Amino acid sequence: MMQLTPEQVAQYGPEALQKIRAELARRNLLEFTRQAWPILEPARPLVEGWPIQAMCEHLEAVDRGEITKLLITIPPGSMKSRLVRVMFPLWIWTRKPHMSFIGASYALRLSIRDNFYTRTVLQSEWYKNNFDVGLSEEQGGKEFFQNTRMGGMLALSVGGQTTGYRGDCNLADDLHNVSEGESDAKRSEAVQWFAETFQNRVNDLGKSPIIVVMQRVHEEDVASAAMDMGYEHLMIQMRYDKSAAKSTNIGWKDPRDKDGELMWTERFPSDAVDEIERNIGPYAFASQYQQTPVPRKGGLINVDNIKVLDELPDEPFIAVRAWDLAASEGAGAFTVGLQMLYGQESDRFYIADVRRKQLGAGGVRQLILDTAEEDGVPTKIVLPQDPGQAGKALVEDMIAALTGYTAKAELQSGAKETRAAPLATQVDIGRVCVLNRTWTRPLLDELRFFPKGKFKDQVDAAASAFNELASLTRKKERKKPLLTVVGERQDNWAKLA
Repeated sequence: MMQLTPEQVAQYGPEALQKIRAELARRNLLEFTRQAWPILEPARPLVEGWPIQAMCEHLEAVDRGEITKLLITIPPGSMKSRLVRVMFPLWIWTRKPHMSFIGASYALRLSIRDNFYTRTVLQSEWYKNNFDVGLSEEQGGKEFFQNTRMGGMLALSVGGQTTGYRGDCNLADDLHNVSEGESDAKRSEAVQWFAETFQNRVNDLGKSPIIVVMQRVHEEDVASAAMDMGYEHLMIQMRYDKSAAKSTNIGWKDPRDKDGELMWTERFPSDAVDEIERNIGPYAFASQYQQTPVPRKGGLINVDNIKVLDELPDEPFIAVRAWDLAASEGAGAFTVGLQMLYGQESDRFYIADVRRKQLGAGGVRQLILDTAEEDGVPTKIVLPQDPGQAGKALVEDMIAALTGYTAKAELQSGAKETRAAPLATQVDIGRVCVLNRTWTRPLLDELRFFPKGKFKDQVDAAASAFNELASLTRKKERKKPLLTVVGERQDNWAKLA
């Protein structure tokens, strides 16, 4: 919706001009925000930018029914709370004053703060005169208030009870305290409350919209849960990353085209962004400003030290394929078979192939047999054995099916971090390489997230393969190894996957 030009303003009288502006505000959330802004910020002008326009476009799509569940992840300081939690319900009430809202945050004081801002605009002469709605004298509290047309707003915090009240539209604004993002207990509490309580406190489970707006704090935060539930995701990064950029179902895409381009220089100039990153560190910046949570620098596996190769070097190798098993077809954990090679001349370890699928028990068995046939007899196979008699019987049956190949069972005991520590040590000193294939990026991402990440199956397989190769190379130093060396100069390893 276009703003009035000076020429248009000049041709209308004050009363007509007021009606035109009110109608423009009803039709367009950004225009409403422009007009309401001085009520809350009389000394600070509104600094507009395309991120505000993008949020308004998606909120308007919610109002039109084009989006029912919306997730917005955007850096702090982007006016997300003011826009989503305050301006949006006020704008809705200009046309649908009967609507009820629930507004939640990680702390009740923040929800009450936004209720205060909403009530302030609702009580203003500008709002009452233009939209014929005001604050109810009977129900005008800080935590819960109603307007004069039976619409209402309830303020909640994570864990808060909503008994007796449901919203026509529920608004979740930062359900995590950033300082508690590393606490599994606190983070899980917020995710559970969001999934089991907040989402269900709507008047129409099929149609009532839910909007989540936040900065990312962890790979397993509320945003991750919302994405798993199919929420439409508007993601805006401080620095543009083409590989991570997302479009949305209303046809929106990030207007930037150069990696590293800042999102909003009028509000976040380059020097200020650089200072923020220095002050909060790479992990917090990646989570809160880039919306791509990664573990803190100096985590268990320093992925930046893994060299990515287009092809393997021309030398003889010792090969191991280690498996991490799961029997969950179509969802849940993955079955992973990771092949790692030891270069006898380079004295380095090479991740040469990864098979990763969600399969049922029969599919897992067939995948292992098919992969063994492709790898050939020289590749040693390591299968995990869960504790107990059932785990022992399962792996013995699998090894029997692999007759003709060298296969062994590895008892799964101890912490995953402990098993992965030897691999991490060799990564640190640059002795681990990986082939550049379609599976490389997901593998490196999982290694980088470990042990904080959602998935650990590829790390488990990599650790098992490395530990087996390390054992074999130690034996090689003492005596001739029992394992067959893969070809003196075989090129076929470079053609895997």
